[in-house]
Amino acid sequence: MTQTKTSVEIELAGKAAKPTLREWLAQHGRNEPVHYKEIAEALERDPASVSASLSIEMKQAKEDNRPAYFVRTGPGLYQYNDLCEGAVDEVLIKEVTEKAKDFERATRREMRHEISKLSIEEFERLAEIVLTNIRARQEEATVVDRYNGNIVMVTSWRDDGGRSPVVVFAKKCAYDEKIGFEFIREIRGTLQNYKANQGVLISNGIVTEAGKQEALGYTRKDQKVPVQPVHIMDLEIMLNVLVESRTGVREKQVKVLLLDSEFFKRLRQR
Repeated sequence: MTQTKTSVEIELAGKAAKPTLREWLAQHGRNEPVHYKEIAEALERDPASVSASLSIEMKQAKEDNRPAYFVRTGPGLYQYNDLCEGAVDEVLIKEVTEKAKDFERATRREMRHEISKLSIEEFERLAEIVLTNIRARQEEATVVDRYNGNIVMVTSWRDDGGRSPVVVFAKKCAYDEKIGFEFIREIRGTLQNYKANQGVLISNGIVTEAGKQEALGYTRKDQKVPVQPVHIMDLEIMLNVLVESRTGVREKQVKVLLLDSEFFKRLRQR
């Protein structure tokens, strides 16, 4: 049977009008959950394709810091998520999230300046606070030496029952000061004095790439040699620990009012 131009246009229009996955769920999955295979059959799609689309949406929603347009209520069962309507505008949420990231970056810059202004005694107290937020026994840390702006402490890890001593170097640096491989070797050289097999560097300085390689035990020829490891907690890592533990920062909750389009839609329908 030969199709006329009009029948072809009607068929193409029908194909173009096929609802998206989100639109279909909004229409058919509000009151009760629907199995993804049923959704696939209704949309004339492969079930694996529908399942993949749902997984992608869940991942994207998490990255965008917004609700997904569905909720998973059981194995293979999905229901439309009303929270994604009205209360959340995806573009605005992205803008707010980016602004929040800008604030955090600015706060981290201010923290760098404040830490660089600390005295050696004040930095020692900060290093002790950092130790409480990692797996070291801060309460058992003993200062064994102080020299050239360095505080040397001996402690142990919580998860090894205190069997192996760990030497911690708290090094106070100037703003953006670099720490090279020579200092990492200096730390490693002291370990045998305290019968320790590991070292830790806590500093507001920035360890160079050569210093990081030295800490891992790599030679200049990129060959790994069996040496005691030195764990690095330089500026960025230390800031991460402080921010994640909400130490030295305050958290502010900000209310964002968005248009409830569904509310006005219901008003117009009366």
